[in-house]
Amino acid sequence: MNLKIFVIAIFGAWAVNVHAQTINDFYEEGLKLQEQGKYIEAVAKFTDVVKKDKFYHEAWYHRALCYIEQKKYDLAINDLNEAIKAKKDYFEAYLKRSELYLIQNKQQEALNDLNQILRLKQDYLKAYEKRAALYLNMTDKKINTYNDLQKAIELKTQNPWVFNTLADLSIEKGKFDEAIKYLNQALTHAPDNVDAYLKRADCFEHQKDYLNEIKDLTSAINLGKKNETIYFKRAKAYYEKNIHDNALNDLNILVNQYHSKLYEVYIMRGIVYSKLNQPANAVKDFTKAATLKPSEAQAYYLRGLEYAKLGKTKEPLAIKDFNKAIELAPNNSDAYLKRGVYYMNKQKYSEALDDLNKSIKLNPTAEAYFYRGSVLYEQKKYSEGCLDLKKAAQMGYEEAKQRQAEVCPNN
Repeated sequence: MNLKIFVIAIFGAWAVNVHAQTINDFYEEGLKLQEQGKYIEAVAKFTDVVKKDKFYHEAWYHRALCYIEQKKYDLAINDLNEAIKAKKDYFEAYLKRSELYLIQNKQQEALNDLNQILRLKQDYLKAYEKRAALYLNMTDKKINTYNDLQKAIELKTQNPWVFNTLADLSIEKGKFDEAIKYLNQALTHAPDNVDAYLKRADCFEHQKDYLNEIKDLTSAINLGKKNETIYFKRAKAYYEKNIHDNALNDLNILVNQYHSKLYEVYIMRGIVYSKLNQPANAVKDFTKAATLKPSEAQAYYLRGLEYAKLGKTKEPLAIKDFNKAIELAPNNSDAYLKRGVYYMNKQKYSEALDDLNKSIKLNPTAEAYFYRGSVLYEQKKYSEGCLDLKKAAQMGYEEAKQRQAEVCPNN
């Protein structure tokens, strides 16, 4: 080879290598500046790269990311277009462009990009997750969300959002067992996910699984999620399970820390005080409840029961409250039931029977049948009394089962 030609060839190859290295240097400098949050300077470096090589798809992509940080979305989309031209299967660029289209409220364009990714690669997990999120917000395509989420699970997703969303869809359909299954998986991947605990607690509440509801609400509280609603829900769950001391603790928090003005809080705490044999405290809470909702009969007849426990001096107040409750709610079966129980305890059986008959006519509950059966038995109407006790027992009233066994051996 001619020496001159050889030297020129060597020099040319050296120049090409220097040129390529220069592009990479610019690119690496751009990445460092991007990491440091110096987006304007990074843009300049990536610009130098694409000026020298328009097929340098990573430079287009990272310049787009820098534009996004500056909220220059149109410029970012232009760069992502160039990145995709340079590399047809550049999935990250499609994903990022779909996100920008959503920011610009261009749902169909975003969907087109996600569909294109899945045409190119059918097992691309992120695309299914993104498309599911998009379908979720498209009224006419929401039905497709479920399939994409299931596909994400099939592809071994570890994204808690997938399981949380499937739980939401199950809850919408009233499928609480299914929702709990998905929330269990969500919490496996994100054990500190407070929202998942709260959703699962709601599911348990629907299933009347109060102990598991209490566990999940307690987990949420321990993770720092403390508010009036959560303490109220846990108090109610404790109340339903007759864990009275714990219910009282939560109700005290609602009153003392949150200064609750909820009628239901004072009604519930009053009932808890009653069950803990603290009638004076119960009276105070029912009085507060009556102040909050003076037209509600419940506070009056419950307060009447507590007055009755406080002795003869409070009996006139008890009768006054029972009468007030019936005046406010003449069709309220509970008001008649509670006054009937009061009369029964005072051995005023005729008055008790009259009220219990009215209660059963309005709402034939097991409790009303039990007390009417007890009154009839005290009036020596044994056959009629045992029929009512049997009815209450058949309806699942435990106390009636015991009473029936004691006084109605032939039934």
